[in-house]
Amino acid sequence: MGKSIGWFVALASMLLLGCASTRSAPPSVDVTGSWAGEWVGSGAVGSGQLTMTLQQSGASVTGNAVFTGGASSVSGAVTGTVSGDECSINYKGGIAHLTVKGNEMSGSSSLSRWTLKRQ
Repeated sequence: MGKSIGWFVALASMLLLGCASTRSAPPSVDVTGSWAGEWVGSGAVGSGQLTMTLQQSGASVTGNAVFTGGASSVSGAVTGTVSGDECSINYKGGIAHLTVKGNEMSGSSSLSRWTLKRQ
């Protein structure tokens, strides 16, 4: 029985160390500001305009998104994170994963593709 406990402790330690070593890259971009562009949905989802006002503090992002077209019901508060040049935005419709290049960001959520420019 002593060997079983030893193996359990060793396995638990390895799992905890593995979790502790997973780190995201520090932000290399700042998404603070007003962004505007379009979203294009897949299938019958539709398309429309999208405006976001974001504030970034370290790697954390908060703000507001306004969708027009078929996605207007998902407008509202957003939260997110920035890692390197990647920005993940959590909104009422899901999570969008965007790549920031200068004053542009683009990417997709599970239902649509986003293209935005800083205003």
